[in-house]
Amino acid sequence: MRIYLDTGFFIALSDARDKNHTRAKMYLKKQVQSGARFVTGRNVVVEYIDGVTKRVSKIKAIEELENILSSKLLVIEPVIEQDWDKAIMFFKKYNDQQIDLTDCLSFAVMERLEMNTALTFDNDFKIHGFEVQI
Repeated sequence: MRIYLDTGFFIALSDARDKNHTRAKMYLKKQVQSGARFVTGRNVVVEYIDGVTKRVSKIKAIEELENILSSKLLVIEPVIEQDWDKAIMFFKKYNDQQIDLTDCLSFAVMERLEMNTALTFDNDFKIHGFEVQI
């Protein structure tokens, strides 16, 4: 099974003070043991690492980036032009929701890869019709 990782999952996993930290760790362990593999978009990596840089430190951001880049369980999917075009369409479609462009880009990547499950702590993926784990 392939599961898409959203920014909030990375935050919860790395920050022991995050309210979802324990759940994220336990869920990840369970999924790894069951043979799951993970995918995230470059857009998610950028959003997460930028947040760590600004809120924690550049040193921690570099450490987190190295962890992500060296993971044998995670594929970082590039964004292609068709993803971008679709993300813009989704962003406009959800004009009555607070769904951001990063999530819309993730939706497009997931659809292109024919994925339907995301690890996230927000409702945006569910609104779009994906299964949300955790």
